[in-house]
Amino acid sequence: MFKVRSVFGALTTPTDGVIIHGLYLDAGRWDNRNGILVDAEPGEINPPLPSVHFMPVVKLPAKDTRYVCPLYKTSVRAGTLSTTGHSTNFVLAVFLPTTELQSYWILKGTALLTQLTD
Repeated sequence: MFKVRSVFGALTTPTDGVIIHGLYLDAGRWDNRNGILVDAEPGEINPPLPSVHFMPVVKLPAKDTRYVCPLYKTSVRAGTLSTTGHSTNFVLAVFLPTTELQSYWILKGTALLTQLTD
């Protein structure tokens, strides 16, 4: 499990975890001012997610209100099922802060992508 926080300003080497850049949002966008997941602007397709510090954690809070956002390798989102029951296109779940309910983002199909498909 990873605790995710946005990285703004000067980047410093983390003592634990890793800083990742180059991810894209599908069916949503990142609000830099408030540091939360929000609806995409009209006509906005696959806006980039800012650099993110992935920090490993042992245990998540009992009541976690963040959206459990799936991260996929491609926008196709399909792949063959592996022995774990997950698609081979699925990478991991990323917990993104938001003011909306989980069901809101699930119904929109909001996900993170490592690359865009032309």
